[in-house]
Amino acid sequence: MMEYRRERFAAPEKSAVNPRAEYRQFKTALKSAQQQLSGERRMMLDRRKQNPGEILAIDDAIDVLESHLMTLEDPYFLGEIKNRIFNTGATAAASLAAVISMVSRQFSFEPGRGLDGKGQNRHFLKDMSDMKRRILYFLGLQQELRLPDGVSIVAAQKLTVSEVLALKQAGVQGIVIGQTSETAHELVMLRAMRIPCVSVSDARFFRMRRPIPVLLDADIGYIVLNPRRTARFVQTSFDATPRWSMSLRMRSGERATLSGTLHFVSEVKQTPRPYSDKQRIGLYRTEYQVSEAHELPSTRQLQKQYEYLLSERRELDIVFRLFDFSEDKNFLSHAAIKNDPDLRGIRFLLHERRLLESQLGALVRAAQESERAISILIPYLSETREFVAIRQLVDELNSGRKKIRISLGAMLENTAAVFNARRWLTLPQSPDFFYVGTSDLLSALAQQRREKTDAIHRAVLSDAFAALARELLAIGRRKPLSICGEIAGEPWAVAWLAGLGFRDFVVPTHRIAIAQNMLQALSATAAKQYVKQVLRIEDETERLDKARSLALEILYGGS
Repeated sequence: MMEYRRERFAAPEKSAVNPRAEYRQFKTALKSAQQQLSGERRMMLDRRKQNPGEILAIDDAIDVLESHLMTLEDPYFLGEIKNRIFNTGATAAASLAAVISMVSRQFSFEPGRGLDGKGQNRHFLKDMSDMKRRILYFLGLQQELRLPDGVSIVAAQKLTVSEVLALKQAGVQGIVIGQTSETAHELVMLRAMRIPCVSVSDARFFRMRRPIPVLLDADIGYIVLNPRRTARFVQTSFDATPRWSMSLRMRSGERATLSGTLHFVSEVKQTPRPYSDKQRIGLYRTEYQVSEAHELPSTRQLQKQYEYLLSERRELDIVFRLFDFSEDKNFLSHAAIKNDPDLRGIRFLLHERRLLESQLGALVRAAQESERAISILIPYLSETREFVAIRQLVDELNSGRKKIRISLGAMLENTAAVFNARRWLTLPQSPDFFYVGTSDLLSALAQQRREKTDAIHRAVLSDAFAALARELLAIGRRKPLSICGEIAGEPWAVAWLAGLGFRDFVVPTHRIAIAQNMLQALSATAAKQYVKQVLRIEDETERLDKARSLALEILYGGS
């Protein structure tokens, strides 16, 4: 690892400044900076198409780049620079610095504080610094970033958006950055570029004088200096062909399975076919079709999409989840949801019967045409009548000469569903499999919105979830049960869930390798001991810190 420092070329002194020549030079540099930004934006748009599973992170990065483009096109900003060049005889670089300084001073005061308790103008000030750096580079006054041989991780107290992109181009594999906020634009760009980053407040990281061996684990948030053991990480890139599932063995020989999630049919169309082995897409989140089309597709359009997946990609086993519309997903501007935010998942589909019949009809007909069995998952179940209604409708649609096998699964996303599931198992036609939707279930336990990440993380380590886990495992002994959700892609959470007894996980596709790494480093005995050590701690906040620390020891030993 090395410390990254900004360096600038010395500007040659000028005895006389030609305003017209200086302004032409500035306009040329400005246009080059705008073209660079436009190219970065196009790059992000291309990656958005290739990686729909990371659509939110990439969208945030696109918003940042678009705001930078708007700044470089601002008439006041450009007019002030022109005035200084022609009216005071200043150089293009000096005029740029003066205007940036003037605008920054206007926004440097802190009239109020945001919800996170920090100044509201800090992002704008960093962005102005970024504008300056971009233009200075094309004026020949900013050095191109290059990494010394053998250095792949750098430490930087502060970074701008353009510096993040320049470091990525230079081949950086990880970044240690000074204390910053989760919404900082540099972190937005790091997430979008998938560069591992850990934010630290310890100034010693930025005073190092020589490179040292470092292992950066951004998934847990730790920096391991001089690691004794390197975990078996599988690095992925934007251009890598996604692997949708894998079966693996833990250190003790127990088998575990991991499968990914699908958001758009285009994700499958962009991958080579066929795969050499059978793979499983653990969850096809079909509601993203609506966000892609910006309208509700017709039954025929839906059937065409499903037929492609079932007929053309026979090497893939796919679990189709029915539309899961809700207020917080913004996929559907529907009056019923606006009037009743609790009307989501299967509750909404039963309320809007025509939409439910359209999707189920398309799924069943696509399966009949392709002559393939299918698995359908019902979102946000809570009452027996809801499952019975769907089972009856599926049986009606599947009657006739082309009858195919349909597995119907129940998604357990609230405590009512968890405790009602045993009753569902006694029905004449019970669910064929179960998914545990951790995002909503943990949100209910924490009594916080699912966006409150820390609260959700504390909830999974709580005694309440441990009690629910015993009920879930009892269900899992009778029918297949999978843990589903973002948290299943966190290494420490994978260790916790494995220690409780779960062995089947549905995670974001790009985090399969991360979960694989933890499971392969873990034995069944170590997993149970991990749970016991965490549960001994009474304070839930301390439990979270302990869980992350113990996960680090499992992966890397006592480094």
